[in-house]
Amino acid sequence: MINEAKIIDFKDYAEYNKRLSEIIEQASNLSEKIYDQLFDIACSNKWKGWSDNQPEGTKFYVDEEMLRNTGDKNIDLIWELLDKITEVKNNINIKCSDSEN
Repeated sequence: MINEAKIIDFKDYAEYNKRLSEIIEQASNLSEKIYDQLFDIACSNKWKGWSDNQPEGTKFYVDEEMLRNTGDKNIDLIWELLDKITEVKNNINIKCSDSEN
């Protein structure tokens, strides 16, 4: 008795993977845009007093830890969004066969 084998059309997986890759890229771009705005958001609320007292042209270093600890609940929620986007991007499975999810 011969078992029927399922023939895999790799073109389907190529299109599937292409679309997943595009979504991952779009999510990365969105994350970057959101991250770039966090400093401005902090300076317009929790860091406003400090920001208003800085002379124009002042250079300073702000790292992720500082932005994660502004004390602004809305920024905390935005960080949750960024973290979730990263988690989803890292867990998307580029498919090679039907046995994979």
